Amino acid sequence: MTGRPIGASPFFIILTIMGASNTAKENHIFPLFLKEVAVELTESDDGAIPVTTSHVMFDIGAGSSNAFTLADGTIPGQVLCMYAEDADGTHKAVITVANYVFAENKIITINADGEGITLIWLGDVWAPFAVGGATTAAS
Repeated sequence: MTGRPIGASPFFIILTIMGASNTAKENHIFPLFLKEVAVELTESDDGAIPVTTSHVMFDIGAGSSNAFTLADGTIPGQVLCMYAEDADGTHKAVITVANYVFAENKIITINADGEGITLIWLGDVWAPFAVGGATTAAS
């Protein structure tokens, strides 16, 4: 059987180039942060959403409405996925984004199981990459 050795495959070359270009930026790949793989925020949490992760899950219990803030990202292209595992309208996560591409609507609300939003940092603002039921409102 003849063929190209795996080391010469285009896939291998692309990964090698990507790996070489990311060596100065630890803890991320394409640029997903892996240092704190997933963060769960509950009704006892309020405050800043960590930007050192790519995945935030909200588990907001009965009677809670939690206020969170999202600071600027650190690397252009950074992706942040946020979703609710437990929320039901009155139990919700309300997120105020410091710099959002739609500056007039920078409050994001996630208030039902499975709702979420994925944001991408463009270097100066967060922009929605995918929205699954989350809503935005004026600040």
